[in-house]
Amino acid sequence: MRWQLFLEPSDVLLFRDGRPFAAGEDHLARSLFPPTPFTVQGAVRSKALVDSGISMADYVSDNPAEKVQELRDRIGVPAKGYGQLRLLGPFVAQRNDDGTLTRYFPVPADVVDTGTGNYAIAVPLRGLAFSANYPDTLSPLWVRTDLPTKEARGWIAEPQFVKYLDRRTDFTVTRETELVHREPRLGISLDYELRRPTEGMLYQTEYLRLREGVGFLLEVDGLEPFKPPAGSLPLGGEARPAYYEVRQRPLTPLPRPDPLPARFKVVLLTPAWFSGGWRPRGGDWSKFFTGRVRLVAAAMHRAQALGGAYVDDKRRRDNFQKVMRRFVPAGSVFFFEAADEATYKEVPFTETPEDEGDFGQIGFGCVALAEWNYT
Repeated sequence: MRWQLFLEPSDVLLFRDGRPFAAGEDHLARSLFPPTPFTVQGAVRSKALVDSGISMADYVSDNPAEKVQELRDRIGVPAKGYGQLRLLGPFVAQRNDDGTLTRYFPVPADVVDTGTGNYAIAVPLRGLAFSANYPDTLSPLWVRTDLPTKEARGWIAEPQFVKYLDRRTDFTVTRETELVHREPRLGISLDYELRRPTEGMLYQTEYLRLREGVGFLLEVDGLEPFKPPAGSLPLGGEARPAYYEVRQRPLTPLPRPDPLPARFKVVLLTPAWFSGGWRPRGGDWSKFFTGRVRLVAAAMHRAQALGGAYVDDKRRRDNFQKVMRRFVPAGSVFFFEAADEATYKEVPFTETPEDEGDFGQIGFGCVALAEWNYT
């Protein structure tokens, strides 16, 4: 059964990025917006565990009872997989006056700001007139304008995002400050034995204060809807409270061409991991498409360092160090050409390292697809 889960914070939230933050080593802890699928799957699975009445000790037991095994089949076991659970998202969303929700997506990396209040969409340039060091003969991106351009930043509401997918440029961009306020707070480590601050241990933590009605939306499958259908659960660092609301229907999919046009692009809505860094090793895209496709160009932001699975699988209760991996961030765009009829296999646009749970299963690699043409 597929259903929606909307998470709305009751207080400020903290979603740490992948950088180390240990006493005496660093002084600034930044927050990610939105949280990654790693964070949200943890909140969903923890809520399911608490509602089941099963203790953590029984849940990780080497000889689980039948009831425990049923739960493990549904939500998986830490460092070993996610069971039957399937998630899409999380997406930033805002509650409207009529109770509906509007999703927001990060501005794609092929959108440029012309400085006039209008935006333009970059496309691959046909036929290089100069030599360059692009890998696999990738084409540079080009915008037909005489105006100076710069990288566009912000978020696009779903109705405006559909305009972008239709290759229209009359869409509007929402500034991040209209959705969230970043709130830095100073702190200092305390020596409780001496009852005084510890010298040299001043630090700063960045919290997120979401605007009224703004939260995180995801689709859940493989798990019965939470009961009651509304309540509270801990979310993110310091287990800050968030209000949850169950909506008994799946997410409305974005429009998608089928079959794929001769030239199509894939826009990441959530981060993705690839064995070849920013692409599959060897440039083999057959996992995601039928037919023969060729990568023509790519537009992406700087890689995102995110935590993965527990390192110590044998005694995970004693070692909670996480593997940090470099992900292709949301908003990245891949431009393809199809040599014959091609279709998208409807699988998450991501790979997964060996011996880890399926990243696509918990929300990584959500995409939108659209047609493009040469400038």
